[in-house]
Amino acid sequence: MLKNIKRKCQGCGKILDRNSLIKITLSEGKLYINPNSKILGRSMYICADFNCIKVAIKKKRITGALKFKNFDEISQVEKQLQKMVS
Repeated sequence: MLKNIKRKCQGCGKILDRNSLIKITLSEGKLYINPNSKILGRSMYICADFNCIKVAIKKKRITGALKFKNFDEISQVEKQLQKMVS
């Protein structure tokens, strides 16, 4: 039986169940929006809420959490996230 694993949203800072958050993974120099957690690598979590995504983008928490500086790749993931929640 799996435990309810908790993770922190990088946008609002709330600690929630991992299943209720969107996982963004850095693997082999590429970013993935990882809904089923099958891709392994450095990851961060964010709520499926437009305000959390805006805060994470504005405060550059995606680059900080993933320690990744490819801004073209990050902007593509940000656009995908905004489409997902709108």
